[in-house]
This record gives sequence, C-alpha cells and structure tokens, in this order.
Amino acid sequence: MRKIVLFILLLVITGLTNAQTSFQTIVPVLPVVAGESFRVQYVLKGEATVENFTTPDFRPFQMVTGPDIYNGESQGVIYPEPSKNYVFTLVAPKPGKYKVPGALVKYDGRQVRSNEVAVDVVPKEVASKIFGQDLSSDYILRPGENVQEKIRKNLFVKVSVNKKTCYTGEPVMATFKLYSRLESRSDIVKNPGFYGFTIYDMVNLQDKMVATENINGRIFDVHTIRQVQLYPLQAGTFSIDAMQVKNKVEFSKSAVSKRTEQEISEGLMGIADNDEPAEGTEVFETTISTEPVSIVVKPLPERNKPPGFTGATGKFTIAATLAKNELAKNEEGFLEVTITGKGNFIQLEAPSIQWPAGVEGFEPVLKDELDKTSLPLTGTRTFRYPFVCAAAGTYELPPIAFSFFNTDSNTFSTVVTKGIKAVISNTEKKSTAPSEGKTSINEASENAARTAGIIVAILVLSILVYWGVKKKETPKVISEVITPALPSIQSLLAPSVAANAEGSPAFFREIHQAIWNFLQQRFGLTGSEMNKQVVLTRMNTAGINSSISTRLMSILEQSEAGIFTNAVIDEDREVLLNTTLEVLENIDQAVQ
Repeated sequence: MRKIVLFILLLVITGLTNAQTSFQTIVPVLPVVAGESFRVQYVLKGEATVENFTTPDFRPFQMVTGPDIYNGESQGVIYPEPSKNYVFTLVAPKPGKYKVPGALVKYDGRQVRSNEVAVDVVPKEVASKIFGQDLSSDYILRPGENVQEKIRKNLFVKVSVNKKTCYTGEPVMATFKLYSRLESRSDIVKNPGFYGFTIYDMVNLQDKMVATENINGRIFDVHTIRQVQLYPLQAGTFSIDAMQVKNKVEFSKSAVSKRTEQEISEGLMGIADNDEPAEGTEVFETTISTEPVSIVVKPLPERNKPPGFTGATGKFTIAATLAKNELAKNEEGFLEVTITGKGNFIQLEAPSIQWPAGVEGFEPVLKDELDKTSLPLTGTRTFRYPFVCAAAGTYELPPIAFSFFNTDSNTFSTVVTKGIKAVISNTEKKSTAPSEGKTSINEASENAARTAGIIVAILVLSILVYWGVKKKETPKVISEVITPALPSIQSLLAPSVAANAEGSPAFFREIHQAIWNFLQQRFGLTGSEMNKQVVLTRMNTAGINSSISTRLMSILEQSEAGIFTNAVIDEDREVLLNTTLEVLENIDQAVQ
C-alpha cells in the first residue's frame, strides 16, 4: 500500500514539475476564411527565462504582422502562472487543409518546439453558412451603404473605470481604448482632463498595446490608447471628461482581400493630408469621443483618525536608518526614512522629524522605486534628510510615526520606526556648511523674507522714479490711450526661480500661481472661468496645438501634486521650470 501511495505522489509531483513550463501553438477552433486574416499564438507558460524565439516558416500562408509579444498570466495547476504570448497575423491563400508549424524557443538553456496544428480554410460562401453571417470585409463600401453608420458600428472609443466610488487618496484606474474593424488613421485631438486627481500613467500610446475582442460575434482590433491611475485629492464628485479622436477612414469601392489596419497618433493629423486616396478608394473624416465619467470621492472617516495623519491611503510599513552612525562635528549626516507598501505613493508627505536639541535638520530629498503596472502603486518612497551636529555627544533620534488609512479594512493604522543613535566625535569637520543647495527651514524663511523685501523696495523705487519723470513731462495736446504691457513670463516665474534657488517648499505653489496669473492675463479669465476646462476651450479656439495643451495640463498636475507634499524633488525642479517656460512662451506666441 505504501508503494502505491508513493507512486501516486511521484506521478503528481512529476505532473506539477512538467506543468511548470509548457510551449503551445494555438489557432482558431473554427474554420478560417480564404483570403481573410487570422491569428496564430505561441504561448509559453511558466517561469522560464527566454533566450531566443525563432519565427517559423509559415508558407504557404502569408504573414501580415508579427510577432506581437504580450506578457500575461494563465491558470496553472494550482495557482496562476506567468505566460509570454507570441502572436502572428496570417492570411490563408486558398481553401484547403493546412498545417501551422510549431515555433522554436530556447529557454533555461534548452530548445523546445511547440506542437504543429492543422487549420481548415474554407471559401467565404461556405463560411457564411457556417457562421450565419456575411463575412465580407468591412473595408468594402457597397452601393447604397450609409457611410457614417458603417463607421459608427465599426470604429469607436470607450473609457472604462474599475470603480465609480472611492475614498480620498484611493486610486481609480481609467482605461481608454479604440475599437476598429476599418482601415483608419486616427489622431487624438483632445486628451481628457482629470480634474481633482493626481495622475500616474500606466500605459501610453507609445506602448502600442493591441489585442482583439469579440463584440456580439464580431472581431475588433483593440488599441489601448491610455491607462492611468487617478488619485483623488479631496472629497466630492469629479468628472473625467471626453477624449476626442479625429479619424480618416478609407474604403474600397470594389471587392478586395485586405487585412484592415489602424494608425494612431497624437497631435500629428495633417502630416499626410495631401496624400491622394489610392485608385478605387474613398476617404471619409469623422470625430469620435468617449462619454464623460463621474467619480464620487468619499471623505475619509473622522472617527479614530490619528493626530499625525496627512492623507496616506493603502497599506505601508516604515523604516529609518542612518547613512553613517558615527560623524565628526559639523559633518553632514543623512537620515533615510523608507515607506514600503501599496497605495497613494505620489501623494505621500515627508514624515515629521522631531530633531533633538543640538541637531539641525534640513528638508528631505525623495527617491521613488515604484511598479507602475500595479494598482495601487507598489514599491518604496525614501526620504533622505540631511542634518548636522555642532557639538560632540550621543544623540537619540526618536521613533518616527506614520499613519495611513487602510482601504482594505477601512481603518486607520499607525506604524513606527525604532529610535536611532547618532554618535558625534570630538573631531572637527573643516567644512562647517551643509552641502550646496541645502537650506535649513529657518534660513529659508529668512532668505525668502529678504528676497521679498528687496523686490518690494525695487517696486516702490520704480514707481517713485516713474511719477517723478511723469510730472516733468509737458502735457500733450492729443491724448494717447496706452495699453499697459503684460508682465513678461520671466517676471511671472521669478518667485518660482527664487524658491527653487532657496530650496523652499513654496516652489510648487509659486509655479502653480505663476501659470494661472499668465493664463488669466493672456485669456482674460475672471471668477469661475479660472478652471482647466475653460483654459482648454480658449486654447483650442486660439488654434493652439493640442500637444501644448496636454503639456500645460501635465505641468499643472505636477505642481498640484507638489503642493500636497513637503518633499523637495531637487532633480525635477529645474526640468519643470524649463518646461514651464517653454510651454508658456509657445502659448504667448500663439495668442499674440
């Protein structure tokens, strides 16, 4: 009996081991239509490391595209297991029975070939009887057909969200897809506005994510245009407005065998506008858009909210370390506080540090290591705090608390680091100043006050000089209407430049204010008009390229995210300033 049990266990273990990695050829179960395209998939399941994939010789099939490679997961014996999918689009030349060859792949140091599969290819007339519908290509425009109706049924965009109700700081994933059965060139002329959210891009147009979906028995090519994580900044009802896509759709006037293809771009429509349609074809233009989606954001509960809570949602742990535990007097040390887990990382504020007497701390620099494919974001955010001690001794850095709202359990939690000791020796560090660019909080405030005083003094002096000169001028017989000159972009951004030089946390607030001051003056905005939707409308009316509008909205979102965190992102500030200057100059030139 024991031998039988052992034998069965051996068989199960062998089966599980063999199931770890498999390589399979998959073709359509139903017959393939002669002259029409179909897809062949080579699926490699398991944890194998792929070193080389060899494309098979598909003759007599004609290969249209491939390989398109997708990573995913499939159901294993016990748990889901990773998989890699190599997809080819082929065209069958004529009716008959054919064999699709297996592919050769090398993984984990060994070569394996997938199975060979037979495919039945039937004429269109036979296929129509089998499937009960007309399988003629939608690329053909038949006499009397309604063009716009045909486009509406075969070309559209959709937005889907994983939830329509969430808490403040809890992510919502929005996915924008284009569905097509036509020969089309599409251009994204308006990206949606995500007002009230901080956004994190997961998939963009450049990622070229293409798949197929069966909708009511009809196969569509599906392009994922954009996929984002949206982190709400506050409670309320917020709208994801429409994405608009302009299209040029080509139809043939005669029966042809052609695999329809789609080309999608952003802000590039018009490059080939002068191209004449091919003989026997017609091109039609249309604009499609997604429906607006409303998201209800609930406020976090007030009950049991920890005193130090700053808006973190998810599930986190916290740890603190010193780069060096022993330092010389006035030597710059670094306290690194790392938050690990899942949640609204891009909104996390720097934890408050209670520096002991004798230790002077400075604003932290942050570093993120995040997995953009996970929802919510997973990974780490590290805050690196510089500090110095002027006197020798042993300093106890107290535990650091971090509170968050756990959306899995709908409860608040607080995690705490251990206390850390920093030993300062009697050795004197020659350089007494912190590293270049670091400014203490008190020094930053003093510098900001001095800078503001100087600016005010210059303005007062300028006004006095102006009026002194004005009084001496001889009155003119003919009065002139003088239109006051708009402040230059450089002057509007001057406070942001000063805040950046001082390492001040006010940098993002200053750059955000400068942008809105610029938009108010250039577009004459007042009161309720001071919102992004009105700005986008005015920019569109002014003929400003949509790519500039998209960049402007991105800058506003970055600055809004920066306002909600106390961390200093040194490596991004200079880039953000330069980008803002470039975008505002482009807008200024367009509205002059």
